[in-house]
Amino acid sequence: VHNSYKSPDSVNAIDWSLKQKNADLFQYYQELIKLRKEHPALRMKTAGDVERHLVFDKKENRPGVITYMLKDNANGDSWKEIMLVFNGNDAPVDVNVPKADWLVVAQDGRLVAKGFGKSSGGKMSVAPCSALILAREK
Repeated sequence: VHNSYKSPDSVNAIDWSLKQKNADLFQYYQELIKLRKEHPALRMKTAGDVERHLVFDKKENRPGVITYMLKDNANGDSWKEIMLVFNGNDAPVDVNVPKADWLVVAQDGRLVAKGFGKSSGGKMSVAPCSALILAREK
């Protein structure tokens, strides 16, 4: 159904029996929700806040790739900087990450809101159709 807005529940209902089959996707979304709730930088409410804290990386100007940084403890966040890279391509891309002590939050289809690894920056690969999220605490 192209636009299911007026369709019945039989079309729009959530099929909960698929939750176990798609447990990895369910967990990914669960961690995304947790990440947003725990980090005010991801919940800025005004255009002024966004203008002050969001900086697009103009060096990484490639089709299908968006790279930006949320800076200066945006919106009172405990993380000083958050770097987000989205690769919408069917092939991996390499990006240059500023040298620093980074906490890896999302990489290669895995996301853990509290982080699951460390990186010192430099050249990093971003898997096809995925996100790389890094955070700098200090």
